[in-house]
Amino acid sequence: MNILGLSALDKESTATILRDGAIVAAVSEERLTRVKQQGGFPYQAVASALALSGLTAREIDVVAYPFFHAHEELALLGGAALRDLSRWTAKVRYRGLRHTLRHYGAFGKALGTAFPSKLLTCDRQLAEGLKALGIRGRRRRYDHQYCHAVSAYYTSQFDRALVATLDWYGSGKAGAIYLAEGGRLRLIKTIHFPDSLGVMYAGVTSALGFIPDRHEGKVVGLAAYGDPSRLAPGVLQRFAARATGDEFLDALDLSAIRTLVASHTREDVAAAHQHALETVVLKQLSCYLQRFRVDHVAVAGGVFANVKLNERIVEHPGVASLFVHPAMGDMGSGTGAALAAALEAGDLREPVPMVSAFLGPSVDEQAIEAAVTRLGLPYRHEPDMPRRIAELLAHGKIVGRCIGRMEYGPRALGNRSVLASTVDASVTERLNQKLRRNDFMPFAPATLASAAGRCYDQTEKVRHAAQFMTVCLSCTPWMRQASPAAVHVDGTARPQFVTPDSNPDLHQILIETERLTGIPSVINTSFNIHEEPIVCSPDDAVRGFLEAGLDALAIGNILVRRAPATDDRMTDGHHHIAAATTVDSKR
Repeated sequence: MNILGLSALDKESTATILRDGAIVAAVSEERLTRVKQQGGFPYQAVASALALSGLTAREIDVVAYPFFHAHEELALLGGAALRDLSRWTAKVRYRGLRHTLRHYGAFGKALGTAFPSKLLTCDRQLAEGLKALGIRGRRRRYDHQYCHAVSAYYTSQFDRALVATLDWYGSGKAGAIYLAEGGRLRLIKTIHFPDSLGVMYAGVTSALGFIPDRHEGKVVGLAAYGDPSRLAPGVLQRFAARATGDEFLDALDLSAIRTLVASHTREDVAAAHQHALETVVLKQLSCYLQRFRVDHVAVAGGVFANVKLNERIVEHPGVASLFVHPAMGDMGSGTGAALAAALEAGDLREPVPMVSAFLGPSVDEQAIEAAVTRLGLPYRHEPDMPRRIAELLAHGKIVGRCIGRMEYGPRALGNRSVLASTVDASVTERLNQKLRRNDFMPFAPATLASAAGRCYDQTEKVRHAAQFMTVCLSCTPWMRQASPAAVHVDGTARPQFVTPDSNPDLHQILIETERLTGIPSVINTSFNIHEEPIVCSPDDAVRGFLEAGLDALAIGNILVRRAPATDDRMTDGHHHIAAATTVDSKR
């Protein structure tokens, strides 16, 4: 059976195609339109996914979507509001009348305008888009949290596991916990909206001057510079203690966060809320890990994009292994819906571990040569590109890399990446300047999986998850000394474990890097200018190379170098292109 899964259409619209239960393509619209977090019906992504799958629109049997119809979602939201109103007394007792009234005021406004408008718009866009493309497959809609849970469990390596989902909102909920066993999911806890940790963290993001539902990762990075001890107890007072997990009583009242921001450092505010998030989630998970005597955990939902939270789960003594779905946010919700449809059809009966996230568009030789010659860029064909890249990195160069199929999910895993040496800590300043990123954000390493134990703690718990760069780990003393550019201020890193099977070319780059330097890691950051989507096509890669002023671009088996004399001034746009590049020579 051919199944098209479409993610929620409000943002990060993504198309996933399954053939007989196997994921064969997954493409995000933003990578093609070049608009960050592109919402609406993903016309280009669907067309790309169909082409990658070798299918036509008429060959799609089922279209799966991770939300119910708007009227059903609004009914669930109304039920959540009534449940929340029933806790009036508890809210006033814990938080006081003023904060409680602010919370209900915000909830009423969202219920009256924002949610109905968004849900109805997405329903209309879905119907119009499918009609325009001639896709007539049977439509199936699913509970949003269930879709996240399916994406986590059925792409993991587990038979029996605790499966958790946490995000802003979905189908009347802010999250859920399931027990997975023998290819089946059983709901054991519902986290009702608006008890939303996603909303809380978005509120912190906004109060700190960042864009909510977009820059939460910046709060995670900033938190490492703060001290949570002074403010965390007050933040935790916003939760009512329960044996099975604390209830968030005034998630929609942002005034408490704004008050803290006005009188304390950004770093301490971020650290306190990060600590609160970790504390509440670990309490929830601990309860059910013990109750059901399970030690494997699979997670999805936007909250689990928080790699420090995931590190805390890994450190829990009752957890033997953690898996995070590579597209853990709503970008992956359509994949979950497609997998749910495959389960119904009998195409899928048990988890099939995801072995590759390279599910997007590819680059070909003809398009590569056209992209570099169109702008008059001299280039050369490199017979042993991994070795050449390793040599450049060993000499302190920063290299953009675009090869093969694009990554699915928010992380660049080597095919659309900027690579640099981990040895010199000052390279992070250069990267921040070139890529226009905040100076408090860390850069992550790609590391030979065979050398991971030398570099990080708890590696056996994340052998699968770390292939997709979804978890932070504490670095060993050797790693901190040998690779300072890849270690955050708190002594952690978010590694990608690279095997010969997961990414053969990147693995060979790391082999050559270790041969030249003794270090089995390189910095691997996404190939994009800040606030732009990751590059997709050869044209995107060439533009990114020029705008960032990278030292070299490895695109397919073609290498473009900048002239050494222009390294410091070739930083903006397409000016002096011909003069600023040179045919690479081996020196």
